Amino acid sequence: MLNLESNKNIFFLPVNTGFSTNQTPDSRCVEFYRERSGHGLHCAIVGNVVVPEGVGSNSACSKISKNPAWNFLAEAISERGAKAGIQLASCWPGYKGMQNFIAKSVKHNLAVYRNTASSITECEVIAIFDSLKLGTDLATAAGFRHIQVHAAHGYLFNLIIDSRFSRHSNLAMAKLREWTEQLAELEIETSIRLSLATGATELDDSEPHEPFDRIAGLGFNYLDLSSGFYNLNKRLIYPSSEDLLSRRIAATVELASRHPQQNFIVSGKSLIGWNKTLPKNVHIGICRDLIANPNYLREFSDGCQNKMKCHYHSRGADFLTCGKWDNP
Repeated sequence: MLNLESNKNIFFLPVNTGFSTNQTPDSRCVEFYRERSGHGLHCAIVGNVVVPEGVGSNSACSKISKNPAWNFLAEAISERGAKAGIQLASCWPGYKGMQNFIAKSVKHNLAVYRNTASSITECEVIAIFDSLKLGTDLATAAGFRHIQVHAAHGYLFNLIIDSRFSRHSNLAMAKLREWTEQLAELEIETSIRLSLATGATELDDSEPHEPFDRIAGLGFNYLDLSSGFYNLNKRLIYPSSEDLLSRRIAATVELASRHPQQNFIVSGKSLIGWNKTLPKNVHIGICRDLIANPNYLREFSDGCQNKMKCHYHSRGADFLTCGKWDNP
C-alpha cells in the first residue's frame, strides 16, 4: 500500500488506452479518464498522443487535432478536480512495436535504433519540434494545462535527445529549453518522460547520468522517469517484480538527490518494494493501480493484480482491458 506524504502531488501517468476512433478519443476514453481523475489527483496525463505530423507507435494511437473531442476529454478530467494533462509523442515511418516482452535479438534491435537515429537530419529534427509546438498549441487550446514530451521507450524524441544515438542532441536540447520557456510564460505545467535504462547492457553501463543531468537543467516542471526501450525489454517499462520495482525507485531517488531543485515523478506499482521516505522533490506516479481500480486513491488499496490484459498491443488486441477492472 502506498504511504503517501502530504507534500506529494499524485499523477495518473500516461497510458495508451487504444480508446480512439479515427485517431480521435472516443466516449470510452472520456469516461475512462473521468472515472479516474478525482479523489485528490493532481494531474491525469492522457498517454501517447501523436503530434500533428508524427507517427503513432501503433494503429490505435490518437493524434492531437482541433476536433472538439479533445475539449470534452480535457473537461472530463478537470471537472473532477485534476489538472488535464497530455503526453505528446511520435515514432517514425515504418516503426513497429514488438509483441514479445524481450527482444529475440537485442543486438539487432539496438542496431535498428542506432541506424534510425543516425539517418535523422537537422532539418528533420527542426520539423519534429515544429510539430511538437503545433501539437502543444492545439492541446492548450483544448484545455490541457500539463504537457508532457514522450522522450522514453526508444520513441523518436528519445532518440534525438540522446547523444548516444543522435548527432543532433545539442539542437534537440536547445529546442526543448525553448519549448519549456514558452510554456512557462503561459503558466502551463511541463514534464518529460525519460527511460532510466534501455535494456541494452552496453549502453546502460556507460555514462548513465549524462543525458539526465543535461535535461534537468532545461526548465521542465517534472522529470517523469520510466525505463526500457519498447523493442528491447518491455519488462523494464512494466516492472512487476519487487526487485525491478525497487531498483527503478532507487535509481529515481538517486538522480533526484543530484538535482534537488528539480521535481521528479517516481513510478512503480504505488511504491511496492520501497519502504523509505521519498525526497521532497520526488512525487508519486500511478498507472496500473488506477487502471485496475478507478477509486484506488480513496484508500490506496485494491489495485493492480497483474492480470496483464492492459498490455493490449502485446496480446494482439486493439485497446486496453483489465481482468480486475472488467470483473471487480
